[in-house]
Amino acid sequence: MSLKKEKSIKFNFDVSAYRLIGRELITDRITALFELVKNAYDANAENVTVEFIDINPLTPNSKIIIKDDGIGMQFSDIKNKWMVIGTSSKRRERLSPAPHKRKVAGKKGIGRFAVDKLGDKLVLRTQKKNSAELLCLETDWSYYSKLEDSQLKLNFEEEKPFFTDVENKYWYDNGDKEVQGTTLEISQVNEIWTENDINRAFKELSKLVPPNPSKTNAYPFNITIKSPYKDFDNVKVKTQLIDFATKKVELTFDKKKGVQEILQYKKGSLNKIKVPERPCGFLKLTLYYFDQPAKSKYKKHFNSEIDGIKIYRDGIITTPFAEYVADRNKQKDILGIDKRRWSGFFERLSTRDLLGYVEITDENNPDIIESTNRQGFVENEAWEELRRFIIEQIVQLESFFKNAKNVERTKTKSGLGAANQDLKILKREIASVKKEASPKVQEKLRSIEANLGKIQGSVTKSINDYSKLEKESKQQENLFMSLVSLQTYAAMFSHMTKHTLGHILTGAEYFYNNYPNPNLEDRFISISKSIYKEMLKLRKGVDFMLKYAKSDTELEEINLKELIVNLFDNIYVDRLNEEGIRTIVEIKDNLILNYNRKAIEDIFDNLISNSIKALKNNNEKIIKCSSLTSSDEVTILFSDNGIGIKEKDKHRIFDIFYTDTAEEGGAGMGLYMVKTRVEAMQGNIEVIDNEFRPTGATFKITLPFKK
Repeated sequence: MSLKKEKSIKFNFDVSAYRLIGRELITDRITALFELVKNAYDANAENVTVEFIDINPLTPNSKIIIKDDGIGMQFSDIKNKWMVIGTSSKRRERLSPAPHKRKVAGKKGIGRFAVDKLGDKLVLRTQKKNSAELLCLETDWSYYSKLEDSQLKLNFEEEKPFFTDVENKYWYDNGDKEVQGTTLEISQVNEIWTENDINRAFKELSKLVPPNPSKTNAYPFNITIKSPYKDFDNVKVKTQLIDFATKKVELTFDKKKGVQEILQYKKGSLNKIKVPERPCGFLKLTLYYFDQPAKSKYKKHFNSEIDGIKIYRDGIITTPFAEYVADRNKQKDILGIDKRRWSGFFERLSTRDLLGYVEITDENNPDIIESTNRQGFVENEAWEELRRFIIEQIVQLESFFKNAKNVERTKTKSGLGAANQDLKILKREIASVKKEASPKVQEKLRSIEANLGKIQGSVTKSINDYSKLEKESKQQENLFMSLVSLQTYAAMFSHMTKHTLGHILTGAEYFYNNYPNPNLEDRFISISKSIYKEMLKLRKGVDFMLKYAKSDTELEEINLKELIVNLFDNIYVDRLNEEGIRTIVEIKDNLILNYNRKAIEDIFDNLISNSIKALKNNNEKIIKCSSLTSSDEVTILFSDNGIGIKEKDKHRIFDIFYTDTAEEGGAGMGLYMVKTRVEAMQGNIEVIDNEFRPTGATFKITLPFKK
């Protein structure tokens, strides 16, 4: 029987909690300002004024005053909501009171501590309509700071007040029954506010609601800024509309049918298709792309930069931005748009080319959760899928514009060629006319001929320069493809080398310890043969890697069966044996392709690598490659009985940067590279019903003959 009497103990907050949930949590002044303005929105305010007094330079009279005409608070609200850390009031009541019924923006219950980032002292004045009393509350953060400093000098075990023990003064003043709302008067301002700072606050507050919201608010929400600066003296913050875009894309969803719109680029056309709901939930996405002329017009008209994509929940911005830095290259990129790998290729779009907004809701996207410091989102599957969704749409746009540029380049090249031909014809006609012309006319014609020669020379040079540029661009892309394949193969080669050298070392050690010994002659011969085979395997691996140093424009006759068997039996043999994977090759011995060897090896190298990953958790593991031929094409089927491809992902597996094997090092490049290589051969690749159903995947590659 236990002699111990159970007791209880409570958690307490150290007095330093004021800065942990204030200035050290919300470390950007504009974010702090946003939090306080959003509180006014949640309080049904229709008008908010943000006034800056004596903020450059700072004086004892420096103040920031945020005043709204919302519903105000009574003492019970102050006691049970404002003074409670992490209050659940807005999580319980997700709509503001009637008639506005706004979906409230705050949920964490700590946004009001953003005041500490702006100044050390707060006097809150608030009043409900029809109340004759104006409730006032004073919070002096400098007192908390002094108390914290004094406690550091005390013995740790000494009694000292906790955060929740500190008293905050409140009182009542006379009020006007016709007035309602809340005023936050922040004094002992922490930092100077320059005109640029006010300008930034103005621009960011203009993004509080989306530029073209899907729902029109029945009740307005007006923000006015007052400051000592001429351009921001009593100026109303207007929602900044988006104009001058080169292309606009809008995606929506149908919840009843359970489908989400996405973009799909195919054969020169950018289309919308419908796919099942993604793990991030249903959402709306509006994207605006700006080419260089459009950027110039936008910047000139709005005096603002193109700055990427914002996320809105129920009509109000979630995280307004990451913390501000003057150098845009150092700006945080929470969506990963500017940090995509291999960014030097494929004419990718960045946040300086795109404006846009994502519209999510509590109902449809409950698992997308803003981080407490308002500088990002909680890392989970829903957030990761949302980022992936946005990037995928941008990739489709990139493919569309890349094709458009290629078409334009082809037209330009064709136009230059036609112009060159026209100049030749014109010169011949002048030469013909010149024979019968008078000496005076001939002299004029010779001058014209000379000028035409110069023009033709310039056109010819332009054609040659254009062709050279095209060739260099193609070489860059081919180099990139080789690097992607080399990355995949390098890991395999390292694995193979480790095993091969291990076998060679074991045999060499046996020789070292036992040779000469006539009684072990047969054993020596057997080990010598084994070492020889391992050395041949190693040489084949080296030869395979050296192909990346060769030009990938050289064509040769390639026996497809021998190429694939070499990959299975020499290059990947150790990994396949280690994983217990059985391979089947059903290709005719005489199937010859006349193409670049490296390009074809790249295709099957990546397919094999993908299959090995897909078979990871199988008991029985099979990879099969077979072919069918007709009079005008060859069809190659590459299959495995691995985890397969989800129906909802089949439309995007060939997209650049798409991967579902990121944990195993997948970069989303392999299948994109395979598709690019196949299409360069005038062929086609697609996913079809798998021959190892119900699991697995089959890729169907079709290549035309005589092309």
